[in-house]
Amino acid sequence: MKKVRLAIIGCGGYVRNHVRAIQDHVKGFQLVGLCDTFRPNAERIMTEFPDLAKALPVYEDHAALLKELEPEAVIISTPHTLHFRHCYDALSAGAHVMVEKPMVTNSDDARMLVRRAKQKNRMLNIAVQGTHTDTFAYARKLITDGTMGPLQLVTGVMAQGWRLGTMGKWRQDPALSGGGQLYDSTAHVLSSIVYLVDSPVKEAFCWADNVGTKVDINAVGTIRFANGCMATITSGGNCPSWKSHMMLQGANAFMEISPHGGSFTVNGSQLKAPIIAPPKSWKIKTVTPAKNFYDSILGKDTPRCPGRLGVILSDLMDALYESVRIGGPARVTKKMPKE
Repeated sequence: MKKVRLAIIGCGGYVRNHVRAIQDHVKGFQLVGLCDTFRPNAERIMTEFPDLAKALPVYEDHAALLKELEPEAVIISTPHTLHFRHCYDALSAGAHVMVEKPMVTNSDDARMLVRRAKQKNRMLNIAVQGTHTDTFAYARKLITDGTMGPLQLVTGVMAQGWRLGTMGKWRQDPALSGGGQLYDSTAHVLSSIVYLVDSPVKEAFCWADNVGTKVDINAVGTIRFANGCMATITSGGNCPSWKSHMMLQGANAFMEISPHGGSFTVNGSQLKAPIIAPPKSWKIKTVTPAKNFYDSILGKDTPRCPGRLGVILSDLMDALYESVRIGGPARVTKKMPKE
């Protein structure tokens, strides 16, 4: 098994899921270094995963890590507005990159990253869990093969106690987060919509309520894609319970699916019976983002959530926030980068 030298930039809470995946079933990654401006975060990883991370070098400066360790691959899990610089520098240093969603917080930056990855011939993957599941791959197949018919309407919902859960943390600091609930948890739903619709965004309209904070907590948005599909998103960050769900209406069938994958139901008058799971013969299996990242580097798989989808999401986020700012619809006029 080929060993790929891997570094991690950003050692906060969620990145431990990627480290656990590497420990459990992505044996080809060799963890060579950690970077975090708060050293205890890196030390916690070394303590929790001693077989992988014991006595690793720890850096506060990502540039020093890239220069001294020369990793072949980098996982980036830092505050949202820092993603661009960390991704760009890692790609420029010759490393493949997997970054947490959202890829960046500016659509110009998104295009620049895609161009840089192409220039350096390196992978640029986004760690969105739902898009790495067998259910999402099969759901897209049902859309593209005509089972659903032309996709017409999509509805996405994300509701949780985000306001209280993130109070006093970087996620409510616009300088680090880029925005609120929309850019954070609701990005899972928006990324899933972008993946399934698979079309550039043309226009969006959004209302938002900060609920006494510096960032959006509650928001409702409407979206029009270039292929004619229309979508709505309800982003609730001041809810006492948790709910995440999506509904897709095609001309021939209606689908309900979790943005995180794992379950879906398709009903339609032309179907002999509801579709509730991929067939046993379905070859695209659920993988962790870390596994897909490793296999894509080796040419054994293709990225489940590549940089192109990050560009569409960035266009969408720019339009949603611009709409809130101007109090009207915001159009997307930028062209998609060439594949």
